[in-house]
Amino acid sequence: MIFLHKGDAIALHARGIELFGGSSGIRDEGALESALVAAENRFYYEQTDEIGCAAAYAYHLTKAHAFIDGNKRVAAVVTETFLKVNGVVLRASDDELVDLYLSIADGTFSRDQVEQNLRKWARKR
Repeated sequence: MIFLHKGDAIALHARGIELFGGSSGIRDEGALESALVAAENRFYYEQTDEIGCAAAYAYHLTKAHAFIDGNKRVAAVVTETFLKVNGVVLRASDDELVDLYLSIADGTFSRDQVEQNLRKWARKR
């Protein structure tokens, strides 16, 4: 399994800020590192698959508020990039994805609920 790391997340965040605007910069580097390692921890300690790891990226990056701005955006792009490099695509509408990340941010969805939605939308290439 191919995991994304801090440099990847920082580059994806910078590109998102460049394209869509917002404030650049990291607010909490430790929170970023912790959110990113959560996916690997699920793989190694819970023996989960790509979808379980993707749910960890989505949930923990959204909740960590590691960046000054664009935390939901970077969570979405890291999650989808991770899935793509590991041979999985999501068949979800933009509205469904927006609702997913807003539901994480407002506390409506747990990590398990995020995983359930990703499983519903995921397809192996």
